[in-house]
Amino acid sequence: MAGPRDRFLDLLRGGSIVAVVVGHWLVADLTWSAGRVVETSALGEVPAMWPLTWILVVIPLFFFVGGFANRRSWEGTLRRGEGYAAYLDRRTHRVLVPTGLYLVVVTVAGLVIDQLGGLGIRATGGLFFQPLWFLGVYLWVVALVPLTLRAHHRFGWWVPAVLLLLVVLGDLGRFAADVEALGYVNVLSVWLLMHQLGYLYADGALGGRLPLAFTVGGLALTCLLVAALPYDATMVGVTDGPVGNMHPPTLAMTSVGLAQIGAVLLLRDRLTRWLQRPRVWVAVVVVNLNVVTIYLWHQPALTIAARITLPLGYPHPDPGSLAWWAAHLLWLLLPGAVLAGLVALVGRAERVAAPPAAPAGLVTARAAAAAVVLLGLGLLALAGSSATEPFEAGQSLGPFTAAPLLGLSAVVVGALVFWGLRAGAHRARLALVGGAALLAAVGLGWSMPVLLVLAGALGVVAALPARSGAVADRA
Repeated sequence: MAGPRDRFLDLLRGGSIVAVVVGHWLVADLTWSAGRVVETSALGEVPAMWPLTWILVVIPLFFFVGGFANRRSWEGTLRRGEGYAAYLDRRTHRVLVPTGLYLVVVTVAGLVIDQLGGLGIRATGGLFFQPLWFLGVYLWVVALVPLTLRAHHRFGWWVPAVLLLLVVLGDLGRFAADVEALGYVNVLSVWLLMHQLGYLYADGALGGRLPLAFTVGGLALTCLLVAALPYDATMVGVTDGPVGNMHPPTLAMTSVGLAQIGAVLLLRDRLTRWLQRPRVWVAVVVVNLNVVTIYLWHQPALTIAARITLPLGYPHPDPGSLAWWAAHLLWLLLPGAVLAGLVALVGRAERVAAPPAAPAGLVTARAAAAAVVLLGLGLLALAGSSATEPFEAGQSLGPFTAAPLLGLSAVVVGALVFWGLRAGAHRARLALVGGAALLAAVGLGWSMPVLLVLAGALGVVAALPARSGAVADRA
């Protein structure tokens, strides 16, 4: 399925991350009070800002682009005669290397800050790890590509239709039956749906009147859900305020995502012409070369800028006033400058060479799948904890709690399993068994039964016999 590069999709990938960064910075209203940075939500102070979340919460676009890119990657893997382990290792590698560097730096910094009494930024420690949820879920979606692409080839439009039905059922269970856990089914259902639409775009099946139907239909459905049913108008949650539609994602988030995809497809030809300008295209390339780094470091950049400038008396007018908007928007230049410096300093970690192809086989395929599950769980566990309170457990993965050490352990084990499987089945088995033991030992200290069960499952997987010369991993 090789072909000319689709610059439009590059714009969506980079632009969606920039929009998320700007959105996070807009809603994080930081002030200096009693010798510390205090974080409040601008959405809580100015509820009328909720329409901005329909525009700036563009995670659906990233998964949409991912569907196109991951399909090409898997099909290229098959053309080269490689297996599932090689595919997943390479797709994970570019995320895992900059994320690993980020976790090392932020964890060490968090320990130092904790020992020094908080340094005035303890309250912002949750910002450092919170964005990691997205990377964890994205890696799970990447891991499912062989299955979801096979379903796409066989059933086409029926796959997103079934996923949409699952979203509806998940919300019914959550809101009507009051079973909160059912809502977490949508953590995969919603984002897989957006990902499947990327497959359809690659087929050329999203032309004609469909973009207009997606845009109008998505907006109409969202308005109906917000007006007549128990859905919040804002797409993101607010502390001591609306829960929002993102964690877990809801039908309202799905309909907004469909509207966003439709809107950008309506603008595709115009945006493609705009991308022919050399300066515009260079900017898009630079952002895409550093897209994971930008996403990872944008909240530390915000905190650093706040800690430096707010004690100097930066003005904070009444929230929602014209003066507040002027001061708030102008202040965004400061974390922007800090983020640019951080990207220049650590961005090279994202541009590492791809690892050598892992051997094909049933054991290496199982090990790769287990590693991604571990990475996702570890990143989600971290997303619910605070970097500046490293020994305090926070809520993550719905009803479960985890401290940073447990999440870090899961990420380390996942990375070690990927390292082991590159040397073949024997090393993959050793990595799985050793990783299961480490994870079980660490997990005993916290209320995270999912990880303990998974540790046992890793040991079982490692003990299963491998088929000689198996190539079933391609399925």
